[in-house]
Amino acid sequence: MLAAGRVWTSGPERKGLVIGTAAAWAASSASVAWLLWARGRSMKAFWWAFGGGMGLRFGLVFVLAVWGYGRKTVTLESLLLSYVFALLALLLTLEMRHFKIR
Repeated sequence: MLAAGRVWTSGPERKGLVIGTAAAWAASSASVAWLLWARGRSMKAFWWAFGGGMGLRFGLVFVLAVWGYGRKTVTLESLLLSYVFALLALLLTLEMRHFKIR
């Protein structure tokens, strides 16, 4: 995020960066909480939570794209790129920390 802040210097670009990163954090946190809850229930509940988390992420990128399209206060590029890259970073850190392959 710090490197992206150096590249995207205008107000709308930085606003997209913040919103995209916050949306990725919220989606990842909700997905991890759902997976942790389901892990103790059953394998079927776990896979439903896994699929639901994937659906949540896809739905959120769609909502961000529709919301950000044509807005002057935020750039769509910074919004979507920050969401995708923050989501990947959170997948590698937040989720891998909780769900290590044993």
